[in-house]
Amino acid sequence: MPDYMQSTTAPMLSQFRCISFDQRGVGESVCRDGHYDLSAYLDDIEAIRAHLGVASWHVLGHSWGGLLAQAYVSTYPQVVKSLVLVSSSLGVGRDWKQTKRESFRIEHARAGFSGTLRLYAYGSGLVIPGSIGAWSMRHVMTETWHNYFLDPRSAPDPEPGWLSGSSRIAMIKTDRAISNERPDVLEGASSYEGPVLVLYGAFDIFEDGTEIVRGRFPQALQVTLENSGHVHWLQNPSGYAKTLGDFYEQTLGSC
Repeated sequence: MPDYMQSTTAPMLSQFRCISFDQRGVGESVCRDGHYDLSAYLDDIEAIRAHLGVASWHVLGHSWGGLLAQAYVSTYPQVVKSLVLVSSSLGVGRDWKQTKRESFRIEHARAGFSGTLRLYAYGSGLVIPGSIGAWSMRHVMTETWHNYFLDPRSAPDPEPGWLSGSSRIAMIKTDRAISNERPDVLEGASSYEGPVLVLYGAFDIFEDGTEIVRGRFPQALQVTLENSGHVHWLQNPSGYAKTLGDFYEQTLGSC
């Protein structure tokens, strides 16, 4: 998905220089080699760090970005000052399939019969090249976004830039790659010794699978944010800002 951190989370972290990016193949970024495996995504993140001359940084990832953050700290722990996982996807391979299973079950329950019918109807168009596929992708993402809320009918519409920058090709190829990813790519995550915050919402789109991530980081500060689901900056902005602020205040104080 294209970046939305600068318009949502960055304003809550005024004490930091916030660096964010459009991932390969979405938004204003291109994918020149056609690769959407995890190592390609991690190479991109490292290239950004090297290009900006950042020796080490605090890493925050939301949803799918949380999975990238877990893989990144597993591979490059020496450059990560702290790690924040916000409603993170669960993992790769079998854990990725559980991510999809749990989120689909919750989202379909919230959507009801008519919403689920719309989602499958739009989804069928994702395999069609060109403008029809792009149109289908925007509608799939809109339906999915609405289902992040307990009552999809009350949900605000997603940001137009987020929708227009989404890519069905990136989504399909990434899903295929992460489904087949080897489990040991996250092996080093549990041994990361820096400060970690693991945060999920009380009505998030994951169920028991969150224990996979919590168990991967047993030393982490574990938070369940009340009155919030998957998009905390809209559903409980004050609680989200306070949780991040308190964590970073303590983290910076211990540095």
